Amino acid sequence: MYHAYRLQVIADRHLLIPHTICGCIALLAGPLQFSSRFRQSHLQFHRLLGRLYVLSVFVGAFTGIALAAGRPGLPGTSMQAAAWIVCTTAAFLTARNRQILQHRQWMARSYAVTFTFVSSRVLNLWPRYWSHLGDAFAAVGVIAFTLASLLIVDLGLNWRELTTRRL
Repeated sequence: MYHAYRLQVIADRHLLIPHTICGCIALLAGPLQFSSRFRQSHLQFHRLLGRLYVLSVFVGAFTGIALAAGRPGLPGTSMQAAAWIVCTTAAFLTARNRQILQHRQWMARSYAVTFTFVSSRVLNLWPRYWSHLGDAFAAVGVIAFTLASLLIVDLGLNWRELTTRRL
């Protein structure tokens, strides 16, 4: 089983390499982009890095779908990629329209989805321990990781409104 998994990774390297590089760029660019101090003193770099993030998300999402094509993980991967693209596109559009508060919220959601790619893929390091759970369980798990991350971010973004009583 593990040997077959390794052979598949080698066969898919033409998609896996850009997918991994773009995912890493998005993952590493995120924290720097959220720094208010850095953004204020380096606005042009923030914008350039933001465009690189958007490009990385699109390449990473589409190569992820291509990697999952014909496999049981396609539904979960497609949903995760769609959430990543939607959140990132909304973040880009709100930035372009200078709706900065909404831009920050959509970027927080986008970055949460970026991070779910890492957290859900950590399981791939040990396929012999979790592969017996079945393909349907794995697809549901990826979808659950994605929805949970979006829910947690939205709770964080709206915590004050949820816990403060109007007078």
